[in-house]
Amino acid sequence: MKKFWKTIEIKKVSSKEFYILLDNTKLKTPLKNELILSNHLIAKEVLKEWDQSSDIINTDDLVFYGLLSTAIDKVREEKNSYINDIINFIDTDLICYRADSPIDLVSHQNKHWDPIILLIEKYINTNVSVFKGVMPSQQSSKVHHRFKNLIVELSDVQISVLHRITNLVGSVFLSLCILKKDLTNKQAFELSFLDELWQAENWGYEEDASAKRKKVRTELNRLILFINCI
Repeated sequence: MKKFWKTIEIKKVSSKEFYILLDNTKLKTPLKNELILSNHLIAKEVLKEWDQSSDIINTDDLVFYGLLSTAIDKVREEKNSYINDIINFIDTDLICYRADSPIDLVSHQNKHWDPIILLIEKYINTNVSVFKGVMPSQQSSKVHHRFKNLIVELSDVQISVLHRITNLVGSVFLSLCILKKDLTNKQAFELSFLDELWQAENWGYEEDASAKRKKVRTELNRLILFINCI
């Protein structure tokens, strides 16, 4: 996107209402809806995303703006669709599929992923199944029902960020723990790439895979910062 403005600033309306002004014009969502920012922390981060020195704006860098716009333009109108997209990850959740060998990897997965399973079981008050191997399996209808009941209570903004993290790391259970601030940035990243990191430590790092993980880690850190600001 080509930069079309010369000045950018934050306009405070109240302690819970801020706008970004580009050449004294309010920044809006892609569908031209009002972009009302709920606190000054979020406003500063959105301003930082748009206040780039380059004449070409990399839209991939507009993480806060993208999450807020998705909540306003899409989740608000298609909430059930976004919830169902999130729920669909339950039966394929990364942390529920475990290796049956080698024993060191099995132990490593159990040590680090089992506490997340226990947290999820606490949230939804029912047992979550863990499967051996990679053959597709299904969680119980009770897991689906209770998890959905938890998700529908979230705000549009929370659903927006939960949806994005889930697609990024491949685990709705890890994503919920991230949203609830149960995990540090380091834990969130390492648990999301537990197998890859274990293999890299035992058999060596591959440049392409390391670069991909670095990119995901950067985005994940930005998403966690967003959660801490809302």
